[in-house]
Amino acid sequence: MDEINNPHDVYFRESFTRREIAQDFLRQQLPAGLLEVVDLESLEISKDSYVSKELRASYSDLVYRLRWRVPDEADPAAPEQASAQGDRHSAPAPPRSAGQGEAAQETGDQADAPAARDSADAAAAVDPADAAATLALHVYILFEHKSHTDYWVLLQLLRYIALQGEAYRKQHPGAKTLPPVYPLVLYHGQSRWRMPSDFHALIRPLPAALKPYVPQFRYALHDLSPRSDAEIKGDVLTRLVQLALRWIVSDQPLEHLERLIALIDQIADRGTALQSLESLLRYYVQGTQRVEEDDARRLLEQTSPGDPIMQTFIDRYIEQGREQGREQGIEQGREQGREQGKAEILLRLMERKFGPTDARLRQQIQEADAETLLAWSDRILTAETPEAVFH
Repeated sequence: MDEINNPHDVYFRESFTRREIAQDFLRQQLPAGLLEVVDLESLEISKDSYVSKELRASYSDLVYRLRWRVPDEADPAAPEQASAQGDRHSAPAPPRSAGQGEAAQETGDQADAPAARDSADAAAAVDPADAAATLALHVYILFEHKSHTDYWVLLQLLRYIALQGEAYRKQHPGAKTLPPVYPLVLYHGQSRWRMPSDFHALIRPLPAALKPYVPQFRYALHDLSPRSDAEIKGDVLTRLVQLALRWIVSDQPLEHLERLIALIDQIADRGTALQSLESLLRYYVQGTQRVEEDDARRLLEQTSPGDPIMQTFIDRYIEQGREQGREQGIEQGREQGREQGKAEILLRLMERKFGPTDARLRQQIQEADAETLLAWSDRILTAETPEAVFH
């Protein structure tokens, strides 16, 4: 996975890859019917990301894997299918989501009997070596951390479902079914989420005769924006993380940070509390551009005056922040130097091909980022006028 530098992404992954937070969050978010049939103690957390590089500024994602408590109870069709093989636990079919069930029903009404029997036989003929791997639910959490909602979030979810299916097929070549995916969108913007919730809403026109042949699914939504503090449920760590995500987009991040630090005092384990505090402060300093290091230090000193452990933490945290600032400044200087060098090369190429460059185009080149400079450098090979390089 590529290195992640977005502060929202870093905090999301630091928090939701903690097992106790992940389990408690799923306990609050999964439908009651699913909680009855999955084993939260079996939780596995994948650190892989399926968000493309160009979308990292907008999205973060995580994959959780849960096993079923009793496979046959998770899917009523499983015993019937497995009996064809003589083993009722060898080939359970994954449960359908709400959207999948509707689409399957529409398709099933038009399917002929031989096709249905062939499908059942294929589902039953699962290699025993791959059967255990199908007994899992994949929970895909897509965290949108832009200031506004994305109309096309369903395409990102569809992309993950397809990529996960391809990866699973390669890992389990004998499998004839795929594990189900529960897509969950986590959103913390200031405006309420009002985007399409099912895939068919994106397709127009969509006559009734075409619906059975167009993919259909929907996603679960956890929108933090309209919720009151009391509506955010869970243990103290889970509530802390969600409130931190919700309040960081507010107009008063410093006041909310003070409330979050007070909430950390309720964490019994001191090591966990200090780890959560460090992660939180880094997030609010880097993620808001409105909370300074000195602001964070004053808050900590006011919250725990005279506490030697907290004072040691404050000194360590501030020094780490200064060191990170120095490193970032050095790297930014290097990057600026590289971009200036690319700009000078492009200017020389422009002058050799078209003659002296006017002040307006020169300024445009000097202010461009590295990616834009590279694109312009490619165009200069075929451009017939200076303006053609930029359009």
